[in-house]
Amino acid sequence: MLNFNLIDQALKSPLARILSWPHSPESYLEFLAPNVGGRAIKARVKAVNQQTARAVSLVLEPNHRWNSHQAGQYVTLTVSINGRRHSRCFTVSHVEDGCPVVTIQSREGEGDSQITSVSRWANESVWVGDTVEISAGAGDFVLPAKRPEHFLFIAGGSGITPVRALTDELVAEGYTGQIDILYYVPAKVDAIFLRHLEAVTEALPNIRLHLVCTREKAEGTALRGHFSEFHLASIGADLAKSAAYVCGPAALIDAVESHWQQAGHANRLTMERFQAAARPVAVEGDAQPVLFSDSNITSTAPGMTLLEAAEGAGLNPSYGCRQGICRTCTCRKTSGQVRDIRTGEISDAGEEDIAICVSVPVTPVTLAL
Repeated sequence: MLNFNLIDQALKSPLARILSWPHSPESYLEFLAPNVGGRAIKARVKAVNQQTARAVSLVLEPNHRWNSHQAGQYVTLTVSINGRRHSRCFTVSHVEDGCPVVTIQSREGEGDSQITSVSRWANESVWVGDTVEISAGAGDFVLPAKRPEHFLFIAGGSGITPVRALTDELVAEGYTGQIDILYYVPAKVDAIFLRHLEAVTEALPNIRLHLVCTREKAEGTALRGHFSEFHLASIGADLAKSAAYVCGPAALIDAVESHWQQAGHANRLTMERFQAAARPVAVEGDAQPVLFSDSNITSTAPGMTLLEAAEGAGLNPSYGCRQGICRTCTCRKTSGQVRDIRTGEISDAGEEDIAICVSVPVTPVTLAL
């Protein structure tokens, strides 16, 4: 059996660099063995499992570069669609036969082209045997080292994916505290992992599933409508004693965050936001020169992020989610100030690492790129 770690070490040797010039040794290996070569974590689509009419789970069989993940973390999935690379972050919803699984719900409408293209690919065009790239596990939507006596998980739509991961982790370790899952979906048929969650709650009395349909008439005494204080009271949630987690649409997260802040328990709430950053608006100060010092190229691109400016200048920087989540595009800013288009925060003028996909210049900027 080949020792891939030794192969990786050999590719990094000075001799390999000399013999492969002007290309890299990894590029030659990638051409000969696509699932092994290159620097990325490659994964073969081992199985495609339909969860709902709009959601599928992809069982991914990664190569030797995969080093596992923590429950609740996400990976950046990069796929080739019509000759173009698209990247999007997805939570590892569970593990099947030792393989990480990402569960993807289709999205309609305009929105972020990266999100829509990848979700449609996963639900309409993926085949068993396809090769994709994934990143290492990332994110801090994970369980605390010290387990509290009560967990409250709030999810909307595909936001159930990290909640399943966290719940499965607690079940696997024999957690005996109370777990409440408040899950919002338009209709019951849209509930991802419903059979799995129902089986878990039937087997373990300390876990309760509260399914809330927002567009379907509730059965009996079931909850209905959107998140409210009434829902929390109905399930007996104690905010002061619960470690709360929320993942889902922006409106749900905003409502939950506001309620926890008003209740004075914001420090007990963990949030996971997977939404595209707002596009920057070209205002006075945005049309600033950007020097890509490693390439000796200067660009002025008003209204564009530094990543878009770099691509417009003919550079090919690494990127993943294009939303400021995965940090794949991180570059060293050696001078100048930038604005984070998600928060509006303006950086210091000194050296620092920044995510160029969500940064626009507000003064002349120099990047080590």
